[in-house]
Amino acid sequence: MRVKLLGSLLLLSLIAWGVPLGCPQQEGNWLDGSLADSYDMRFDYVRARLYDSELSVEYVVDTDQGEKVALRVTLNVVDGPPVVDTVYDLATDGNVGRGEGFGSSLPDLESGTVTFEEFAAESGSPVAGTFDAVFITPDDSKYNLLGGFEAELEVVDL
Repeated sequence: MRVKLLGSLLLLSLIAWGVPLGCPQQEGNWLDGSLADSYDMRFDYVRARLYDSELSVEYVVDTDQGEKVALRVTLNVVDGPPVVDTVYDLATDGNVGRGEGFGSSLPDLESGTVTFEEFAAESGSPVAGTFDAVFITPDDSKYNLLGGFEAELEVVDL
């Protein structure tokens, strides 16, 4: 009886402190959703690149033939860099797609958003956030994709 009581108290303490009990945590760099079930979304690392006109978050596969971008989330930054905790519409201000040479292209982007939890427009600064997207095929099937990212910013001068 005493062991059961102590076990119950320990379990309640863990729950109160927010310790996950068998629930998968999706921290850092991850991709999930029905699109990830149907398309190869494996990646080795994530990088973030800031160009003059766009911010690109890339899920990269490192192969024997070099790097390939499995997924690229882009945001138009012509009007300025992203603001932390602001939700951006990817259908009007960005895109979600594959890198050239990766193989199969993705269905058309129907809708999506991206939010940055950390961002500063300086090389080496942390970039972190999440995105979600809905894709539609020619036969009107819909796929969703969710992801999280953490990387150091690389400012690319062209």
